This record gives sequence, structure tokens and C-alpha cells, in this order.
Amino acid sequence: MKFKAKSGAASGSYEPFVIGEQEIVLTGLTLQKVSPGDKIVFSIDINWIKPIHWDMGEMEISLRHGQPDGQVIYWTLETCYAKSRTRETFTWTAEKGETGFYLTVRSVDSRAILSGDYWLEATVYAPS
Repeated sequence: MKFKAKSGAASGSYEPFVIGEQEIVLTGLTLQKVSPGDKIVFSIDINWIKPIHWDMGEMEISLRHGQPDGQVIYWTLETCYAKSRTRETFTWTAEKGETGFYLTVRSVDSRAILSGDYWLEATVYAPS
């Protein structure tokens, strides 16, 4: 392992809010000592609930590369009946040196409320 980086917010450090149709950036990471070919293991952890007036909650989660509206390198659609803790892990191979990553969310019809911890963590490994 070369290094780790983590960014996000703990429950109670912000007021819960509705996630709308407009994609928003929750947090971002700038990884400075990345070399081409390094493996980056991303861990995403988001706690959220559905609004009371919907039968089911729904939220799109994306990880963008380079800038807040950059290339999507990871995407998932999550659903829940009451509350959810979405935890995802995936690996990406670096193509260049210093680079930024942005964790974004959106919810068509505003079917999600961000209500707890959310984190983006990256662990960088040299090629084996």
C-alpha cells in the first residue's frame, strides 16, 4: 500500500437534506502521489432514508474522475423501503499522476434524504 485518503462527513455534522434531481457533489478526493498503473481501491459509504410520502426510496450514486462533471467511473442505483446504508467497493487503475475524484448523488422525484455518515475512501497500491 502506498497511501490512503478519506473525505466525507459524520452524522450530526450537517442537517439532513433531500437529494433532488440535480446531481450534487457530496465530497471529493485529490490523490497526489499516484503513478500510472497504480491500483486505487475506492470505498463508498452513504447513510440515507426515504421520504415518508414515498413507498420506496431511490438514489443514484456516481464517482466522477477529473472534475465534478467529469467522466463517470462508477455508477449504481440504490433503493430502500425505509433506510439504507449503501457500501460499495471497487478498483480502478490510474492513468496519470495527481488526479481528483468526486462522489455525487441525485434522486429523480427526490426519493432520498441524506441523513447520516457519508464517506469516500481511496487506498492506493503500486502495481504488482
